[in-house]
Amino acid sequence: MKYSHGAAEPIAALNRVVLLESGEPLVDLREAIPGLHVLRDSAVPWARKGVAERFAAARASVAPLHIGLREAWRSPERQKFIYDHYFNGLPSESSLAVRRRRANRFFAPYDQKAPPGHSTGAALDVWLLDAEGEPIPLNGPGQRFRSAPTFSARLPEEVREKRIVLYNAMTAVGFTNCRDEWWHYSYGDAGWAVRVGSPTCIYGLIRPEPEAYLDKDRIFIEDFLKDPPF
Repeated sequence: MKYSHGAAEPIAALNRVVLLESGEPLVDLREAIPGLHVLRDSAVPWARKGVAERFAAARASVAPLHIGLREAWRSPERQKFIYDHYFNGLPSESSLAVRRRRANRFFAPYDQKAPPGHSTGAALDVWLLDAEGEPIPLNGPGQRFRSAPTFSARLPEEVREKRIVLYNAMTAVGFTNCRDEWWHYSYGDAGWAVRVGSPTCIYGLIRPEPEAYLDKDRIFIEDFLKDPPF
């Protein structure tokens, strides 16, 4: 099977997607999927019910391997913190438009009509794990974002093969992959709609109760400032 680089997701296209909110609730993925490996202490492991059901099916399909969770629901405040930190670190001699395009490639802007996928409960950041639950190497050579495109030509063959295992498992149950981030999959948000050519999506902004995420946001920011990932 030939794996293409995937379609672009310009902000204008995301903003044209019409939200037909389903009203589907968020669920705690740890309860919905027994044995789920949550790989980050700061992760808020909540997602829409339909997303949880699809994720459970994808995980079952790769046994005896596992699919671990790095990130699920993300507060708009955390999204703003990440986006602004990356944007402010870009070379200041570049124009505002260039810096915005570079930031938008890897981080959904928080000031647009289309909300960030993670803040809708539709998006998951995942990782393929071995039978013992240990992460399998899936990054390519160089800095993280240089090898982030899912089917980058720079990938060693063994990394490409493992990414394909993850890709096949997630897309077989309805998720779509952001072409510039091998770890990012979603179902039902504006990004998903653009990738499948749908004029509508079913998941908009939503929040769990504050106790589900406020402490985790604090942990995330503390850890981020101690060891910035970019």
